[in-house]
Amino acid sequence: KQDLSDLGSIDPALLPAFETAFLQQHCLRFEYRDAKGDRTTREVEPQAMLILQPLWYLVGWDPTKDDFRHFRMDRISKPECVNDAPFRQRHVPFEDDVCPYSELPR
Repeated sequence: KQDLSDLGSIDPALLPAFETAFLQQHCLRFEYRDAKGDRTTREVEPQAMLILQPLWYLVGWDPTKDDFRHFRMDRISKPECVNDAPFRQRHVPFEDDVCPYSELPR
């Protein structure tokens, strides 16, 4: 069962930043608040979105952890594209559950 007690709204800047970073294959930097309320700055290679209604997740490759990470989109703030060297798309191991960005309604 999902804990929805702290469900918030998605930062309106997140979807356009994700779209730009995903399509241009640039990293996405943002502030993240975890389940305990701790805040960190993260930088990931955005790979996909995972939608488990009512929660939306950003699926990203975290180069510092050398692994995939997922981030609840309502816990992300201050997203920005990082125009460094482009990254490569990776095979998301749980892609059957992932909504490819190109198929999302606009």
